[in-house]
Amino acid sequence: MITEARRKKIIELVEREGIVNLHQLTETFNVSIYTIRRDLTALEKNGLLKKTHGGAVRVEKSKWIPSIEEGKTEALNEKKKIAIKAAQFVDDGDTIMLMGSMISLLMIPIIKDKNITVVTNSLDVAKELSQIPNIETIVIGGRIKNYKGNILGSRAINDLKNYHFDKAFIPCAGIKEDTGISTSTIDSSDFLKAVIDSSRKNIVIADYRKIGRITFANVCQLDKIHVLITDDKADKEALNKIEKKGIYIEIGNALL
Repeated sequence: MITEARRKKIIELVEREGIVNLHQLTETFNVSIYTIRRDLTALEKNGLLKKTHGGAVRVEKSKWIPSIEEGKTEALNEKKKIAIKAAQFVDDGDTIMLMGSMISLLMIPIIKDKNITVVTNSLDVAKELSQIPNIETIVIGGRIKNYKGNILGSRAINDLKNYHFDKAFIPCAGIKEDTGISTSTIDSSDFLKAVIDSSRKNIVIADYRKIGRITFANVCQLDKIHVLITDDKADKEALNKIEKKGIYIEIGNALL
């Protein structure tokens, strides 16, 4: 296969799968690792992908907002692994913040036997929790301001001032060692800032696609985050840089 054709196929693989590794590419194209590295360097120079320590990842737009269906299906196994690990941080008697995300929804069946209070701004999370009698559920008031059924805006932020959380589970669109936590919209950024300021322990829940990424709206630097829970596909080099900032990192690597 000529160079141009191989590089086009590499781009297609990265776009479809989100992440590829060197071993996978050398086997797929039956070329040396040095050839693949040259391909990735050339493609990165043209802004078509981002090289990682062991391969490459898709370049995402900074205002990255997946559709509802993408949120339910993309990286689903990785999200399940993160949910299992995150649920281990929930103790009886806790008051926690669970925001609207697929990982939050996946946590609910795992923590259903805990005697806890959950505060949420998500209609989907509230609906699932309402069926569990031993969990007290409090819904933040305000306007439903995005297509996922999350309550955001100034009224929601003012309502947050009435609460203090033992732990907040923070979804985000990007986390990077030098820029911190970021998300895709200003409304969600403002809400996350208020949550973080109201919580004793801030736990970021983010699958591998979010690691090392910068997105549209800044939330906070890493000094306000205590734990990052991600999955075993996350870029190790990016995680090492985050860990050096004093963040405790947990890797979800097992399914129930």
